[in-house]
Amino acid sequence: MQAKPKEFSRRQFGSALLGAGLTPALAPQAHAGRVCREPSPPVYHSNQPAVPLGAINPHVSWGVHLEGESIYDTSVVEAVKMERPNIIAIGSGLKFGNLHPESIAFEREADGKKISTWTEADDIVRLASRLGASVRGDALIWNDWLPPWIEKLAKERPKGWRDQLQEAYEKNLESIFSRFQALDRQYGKSVMPWCGLINEPFAYWKVWFGKPAWRQGTWLEAFDPMPDGAPGYIHQAFNLAEKYSRSSKPALFFNEANCDTDKHGPILRGAMLALVDSLQAAGRKIDAVGLESHLQPEWMNDRDKPDWRPFVKFLKDLQARGVAVYITELDVNDCALEDAAARDKLVADYTQSFVSAALEIPAVTMVTNWDFADSLSWYRDEATPESTFPALGRWPGCVARPACPRPAIYDQELSPKAARDALAAALAVKSDQK
Repeated sequence: MQAKPKEFSRRQFGSALLGAGLTPALAPQAHAGRVCREPSPPVYHSNQPAVPLGAINPHVSWGVHLEGESIYDTSVVEAVKMERPNIIAIGSGLKFGNLHPESIAFEREADGKKISTWTEADDIVRLASRLGASVRGDALIWNDWLPPWIEKLAKERPKGWRDQLQEAYEKNLESIFSRFQALDRQYGKSVMPWCGLINEPFAYWKVWFGKPAWRQGTWLEAFDPMPDGAPGYIHQAFNLAEKYSRSSKPALFFNEANCDTDKHGPILRGAMLALVDSLQAAGRKIDAVGLESHLQPEWMNDRDKPDWRPFVKFLKDLQARGVAVYITELDVNDCALEDAAARDKLVADYTQSFVSAALEIPAVTMVTNWDFADSLSWYRDEATPESTFPALGRWPGCVARPACPRPAIYDQELSPKAARDALAAALAVKSDQK
């Protein structure tokens, strides 16, 4: 039997193009065979004046995540431009595995030639400048998305392996901040005012003595823990970031998922506060905490009437510690329903109630959508809940054959949905009083 040709997901396809130095101009329906696509999505008609989302609340920066081919899709860019974003988040361009696929050098090989791995980050900076926005760096350090050469070093553990890993760790951060300082000079401003150093430090699905485990991986093993038990790699990231970013001084934060859910939030929230306390006690520069906010209705005690009060209490506890709060990856999982109208209502209701509740706390100064449109959503990469988080198995409560996900504020045709107006209404909450 002939082997089936390998198919790329949307993100794998975009990464391959960028790695080869190509800059495609794709329409929203491009490569539809590789992701699910609705034959005829419902059309939403707004009765509200379309004030751009980025212009609604002067105290809250709004933006979107872009990566891969969407950076070069003129239809996507024009739709985003209409909303006047304050932020464009670099989703994958600064991950260690993307910057260093073959060695600590910032290059990969394609067709026998060495290609710079800075392409995506540089192009997002250029795009953000065109849109009058700034960029947010994400996931500089993560125990996922690591290249084979790093994982091999950690697995085989030759003499001096930890020293080699720590050297690569520092070189990566030094080079990233040096690169962005050069971009600051080129553009005449700070192009990356926010920087997500650490991504998802907790393995919240594993609970030990009432606390979530630390996410396992190479960086956790490469550094000794702190006296209080906090991972040394997290402390070292903040230490090095402050050292190498003194001229640009971006707001430094770590990022985590599912602090908002009733399923994982009660365990995670206390651990998150303890990590902030650990960093502050050691004198680290921690300016904010990023909360992904991939809202999961099926992980709330009452799907139809989510109670955000425990989450808001957590936001108050963070505010009391003097850190800002960023909602970094907002979307809503709609896999429990089949009817498109019901799903759109669920996404809109969750978006408005959650963001309205969060913005009651002045420390919340950022809301970023992940992603801007259904056609770009990470939920559509493989079109099945099992493929989204294989390690966690099926999403609880999903229908047997989930429909094509509609988790974003714009649909696959780049038309605004009810969730877009719901977000606008939430951003307007106390916009003149924060």
